Amino acid sequence: MTWRPAIKRPAATDEALAQDLLVDLGGHGPLLHLAHANGFPPGSYRRLARALADDYHLVALPARPLWPGSRPAEALTWRPLADDLVRGLDARGLAGIIGVGHSLGGVLTLWAALASRAGRPDLFRALVLIDPVILPRPWLWGLRLLRRLGLEEQQPLAQGALHRRRTWPDRQACFDHYRAKAVFARWSDAALWDYVESGTAVEAHGSVRLRYPPEWEAHIFGTVPLDIWRDVTRLRVPVLFLRGETSHTFRPGVLARLAHLLPHAATATIAGAGHLLPMEKPDETAAAIRAFLK
Repeated sequence: MTWRPAIKRPAATDEALAQDLLVDLGGHGPLLHLAHANGFPPGSYRRLARALADDYHLVALPARPLWPGSRPAEALTWRPLADDLVRGLDARGLAGIIGVGHSLGGVLTLWAALASRAGRPDLFRALVLIDPVILPRPWLWGLRLLRRLGLEEQQPLAQGALHRRRTWPDRQACFDHYRAKAVFARWSDAALWDYVESGTAVEAHGSVRLRYPPEWEAHIFGTVPLDIWRDVTRLRVPVLFLRGETSHTFRPGVLARLAHLLPHAATATIAGAGHLLPMEKPDETAAAIRAFLK
């Protein structure tokens, strides 16, 4: 099943370019929009899409780091990326759909759901926020201090991104490189191939290069929002907060506090999964999503 925009294509701006890059992950049924994590293009979620395909149709607007020619200096915070999502969905005449966001994408989807504009219906009728980057308050105080000292991109995640390997002789070499990494230990070979194939571009001489620029990835790690708790309390649409049991990003105490602040929210934890639960446990993640939406 192929999903097509319902309105005329806008002028050739950067925003329109991003819309042209829309990824259709397939499926049948109500539309789910997936906002992807930092460093992981939409194609990384094909196992999750397949697990949902009998009941839902998953599509994704790639975030700005995947737009050709985009630069981190154009987005000093994560807010412009959320604005991109709102404009991209608005431009296609979409409203009342289901918003699924993972990590960075969870925050962008949350903000998009809170956006208001006269004469426009709510973008989302329900949200599934998978291990969103909502950090404990003491962590945010530490990040605030780092920023005051101008050291935000000296943190380990940002430095790791900047020093990430960018090229390989071919995709098999890329796959072998990542297969040996601890962060991918829980991924099936099929899920890892999804990431390799969607996350690399083939160069003219046959080598492959990362499609998601490490400079963008580091910039996003260095600009984690510090005001997210203020925004969370404004959420009114039905929402599922989904956590990986061993996640170091979305902590158990944060999940408990969200449940207290938002009595209407549903919460669930995927056993044996970490922060990358849609790739580590796609069937279990899909089952939790399906149970909430049904």
